[in-house]
Amino acid sequence: MEAFLHYIWAHRRYTELIPQGALAGARIEVLDPGVLNVHAGPDFFAAKVRIDDLLWVGAVEIHHASSEWHQHHHDTDPAYRSVILHVVEQDNRPVIFPSGEALPTCLLMVPEELRPEAAALLSAEAKLPCADHLASVPEEERRMWLSCLSRSRLSRKVAAVRQLLERSEGDWAQALYALFLRALGFGLNGDAMERLAFALPLHLLLKHRDQLPQVEALLLGSAGLLDYLPDEALREERQREYAFLAHKYGLTPLPQGTFRRARTRPTGLPEYRLLQLATLIVQAPLWGSVFPEMPSMESLMTLLRHPLPAHYCGGKWRGSGMLSEEAVAHIAINVLVPYREAWRAHYQRVGEQVGEELCLDKLPAETNHVTRLFAEAGLTARSAQESQALLQLHTDYCTPQRCHRCPFSVALSPCSCALR
Repeated sequence: MEAFLHYIWAHRRYTELIPQGALAGARIEVLDPGVLNVHAGPDFFAAKVRIDDLLWVGAVEIHHASSEWHQHHHDTDPAYRSVILHVVEQDNRPVIFPSGEALPTCLLMVPEELRPEAAALLSAEAKLPCADHLASVPEEERRMWLSCLSRSRLSRKVAAVRQLLERSEGDWAQALYALFLRALGFGLNGDAMERLAFALPLHLLLKHRDQLPQVEALLLGSAGLLDYLPDEALREERQREYAFLAHKYGLTPLPQGTFRRARTRPTGLPEYRLLQLATLIVQAPLWGSVFPEMPSMESLMTLLRHPLPAHYCGGKWRGSGMLSEEAVAHIAINVLVPYREAWRAHYQRVGEQVGEELCLDKLPAETNHVTRLFAEAGLTARSAQESQALLQLHTDYCTPQRCHRCPFSVALSPCSCALR
């Protein structure tokens, strides 16, 4: 049921939005329904809604009935404090934030003629609009556009590195640390990890790099994740360590709920990733010129793959705790390549051949839900350069439904997007 309501909201196929409670009689205009969240947390992020003359920007949560807010325990989850609008079919229970404010709520009026088509609409939603036509684009033209899209994506990533460098006041090591942490968030916690990088600067960690317990305490304590360590004695020891270091350096933990943990595999949990980072900080010379000049994937694997201390292995955290080969490839694509490009441009060393094995066209293609969608439509990425291009294509054209401006639109039939 909720997936159908998500479809109705995202494609604005409702007949009316009716404000409830304190909003009764207000005018609601949806400027942007936001981006569907496929992970834990509110249903849509970055929505823009104008209520009367006030523009609200934030998350939107959608339920069949407003009482489901409490049934799903959103009232105790800090991740839902960013919700600006509760969209429901039945308003059967008011939602009150801890501050005493009522959550703005509106009724979603669904066209009755669409309900019998729900299954077909959702099935079509799971495919690319151009799925039946993409294969008809000539191979040479497809590869040319993928090359352009890949360059565009890399340019944006290089610009992001420059922004991090500016925030780091010209400190390349701090910028790399922030970029590295963001990559360890693997999309779900990327923003939170970057936030941690500036709440706990690298230079403080490097002061303690000869003491792994202190590095762990600083990272997990500043992230507000010490309570999730599985061993009670170890947890209490790290908490004492962090309390001392936080007082010494004037550190404050990030707010509760900054990191998202629900529906995440144990080895993908943020506390596990931070333990891996702590081991790297102690064992790997990451923060100088060594990293951008890595000559090969083999050397990068050697640099980044270190086991966690034995007391963290076993139980819910199986295996050695090393970064997987897929994780190292992810770091090569999203950290090493853009950082190296920005670093070379800054020092006017563009065109150097060092580490050319670690270029996007030499790295293996990524496998994720976006690349699988395109593969099902007949466009399979052959390298990381092409998988990055497909991600850019999906972000810039598919998600915002800009099919009419898509470089592959020549393959679309006149009505292929009209039904979406």
